[in-house]
Amino acid sequence: MNTTRNWILLTVFTILSFLAVKWLAAYQERKNTITEPSVNIDISEIKARGTLRVIGVTGPTTFLPHGAEGARGLQYELLRKFAENLQVTLIIEQAPNAESVVRALKSGDADIGITGLSSDDPRLAKVQISEPYLEVKQQLIERVEKEANPLTEARIAVSKNSAEAIELAIDNPQADLIEMRNATPEKLLQKVNSGDVDFAVMNDAEFAAHRAAFPELKVSSGLNTTQLAWAVRPKDKSLLRLANRFLRDVNEDGTLKRLTAFYGQGNTFNTLGVKNFQRDMQDRLPLYKSKFQQQANKQEMDWRLLAAIGYQESKWDSTAISPTGVSGLMMLTKGTAKEMGVTNRDNPSQSIEGGAAYYKIIAEKLPTTVHEPDRTWMTLAAYNMGYAHVLKARKISQTHGDDPDKWLDVSRHLRQLPRAGQALVYVQEVRRYYDALLLTTSQDSWVASADKQRWVVQ
Repeated sequence: MNTTRNWILLTVFTILSFLAVKWLAAYQERKNTITEPSVNIDISEIKARGTLRVIGVTGPTTFLPHGAEGARGLQYELLRKFAENLQVTLIIEQAPNAESVVRALKSGDADIGITGLSSDDPRLAKVQISEPYLEVKQQLIERVEKEANPLTEARIAVSKNSAEAIELAIDNPQADLIEMRNATPEKLLQKVNSGDVDFAVMNDAEFAAHRAAFPELKVSSGLNTTQLAWAVRPKDKSLLRLANRFLRDVNEDGTLKRLTAFYGQGNTFNTLGVKNFQRDMQDRLPLYKSKFQQQANKQEMDWRLLAAIGYQESKWDSTAISPTGVSGLMMLTKGTAKEMGVTNRDNPSQSIEGGAAYYKIIAEKLPTTVHEPDRTWMTLAAYNMGYAHVLKARKISQTHGDDPDKWLDVSRHLRQLPRAGQALVYVQEVRRYYDALLLTTSQDSWVASADKQRWVVQ
């Protein structure tokens, strides 16, 4: 009897255990379906929708806010061109971190993600990775005045769960790795600057862009070379194929090289340039900052852009005189000064007022079909070499089948005109000073200067 009862109990227990296992498996499958949905949107659906949805983290290798009008940067330009090729509207949304980008891609809320992370970063393991758009070198950053400890004994700040963190842990197991969650370049550099750590790890493009804000830091040594790429929705092979073909094409035709050169930092902020800029930020800018703000507000422009023009023109020196006899803080010619109602070019207030008004007049001359940031770059070129030259370059662009409303196309043909080389350098340098002012006058980062978090690109 006991044997029979035990057999019955064992049978019942086995059946219940089997059902429990099946229920748990079903529950887990349902849970996975809810938290990690399988999304497979074909390129045909993107075209039918009429929009390419991009989500990204702002930074020097991705994109930066450009006032209320939109964004700018290497990735902004590439994605804008890619959307044009697909004949859809580009929508860009800011994300707080790379994890948010990955979640949006997995859920199907975005088509392409831009993170600034290395293509082999573990955080990108569950999305597809395109062919690279930029090669960067990971570097150790340290303080200028201090001899840092050997890596085996050093405190190293690095982004949590990054490929660099994994590599350092393997190569330098005795080092004290300080892994920071959602670590922006600013936060990493602040750790080094304050003396909390000996080193920080970031790529060369990020450090070059932030160097103006951290003059006391330098490159200690290089680590590995990595590649940056687009993150694409899981399983969407059609979009990935088109993205890869596009990136190969812009690499082969020189577009990528030109964009990288324009949005790079070059030699603007070498050791001497950083020291001079920081000195002038402290000693000269406070003398004119309120005037820059007042006149920029009057002309509906960012005061930091106006200040960047002034720095490129005179290094904020109201007594400056060019070899051609142009003088004053904004370097107005006699003809331009007279046109703007400036009676004394050496008067800083008059010079800034005249420069702001002149910039506005040029910007308003451009057709409404020229959108930002192209409008800014063309206006800057005209400020330097005259509107007639920019107009001529636009006509040449159109003659050659290029887009006269895009600075990248216009700048190619501008080289055919006198003084073009000077004007191209001028635009690039003003952009770099503008970026530096945005970074050094914002509370934390470039993100703090953004007027909105979503852009519909014209």
